[in-house]
Amino acid sequence: MSECGVQCILSIIVVGFVWGATNPLLRAASKDLENKKNGIILGFLKSFLNWRFSIPFALNQSGSVMFNALVVNFPVTVVVPCVNAIQFIATITVGWLMGEKMQVSTRKQKIGMTISSLAIIGMLIID
Repeated sequence: MSECGVQCILSIIVVGFVWGATNPLLRAASKDLENKKNGIILGFLKSFLNWRFSIPFALNQSGSVMFNALVVNFPVTVVVPCVNAIQFIATITVGWLMGEKMQVSTRKQKIGMTISSLAIIGMLIID
């Protein structure tokens, strides 16, 4: 395993963003496709024929492939928490930009998110 350099950091940011940005898109597309009258197979096929679902799904799965490559080539102790944190931030940001209603954060939650963000940045810089 190699150390986490510039390539590792950029890859972590891309994977976290791809995963996080596609979550609200998949959620919105899934709401459009909810129809209890269709069978499982028909619902599955309709999902993939709808570009609003299939394109974010394909991007999300490519993020999964990139994540596995990251885990194999770089330190797991850095990759996993950093990708998850960036994914969380990207999910919130893209969801907010799409007009999703967000729960109001308490002061303790905001402090926790700030500390977590600083820890992730520190892990990326130090390692």
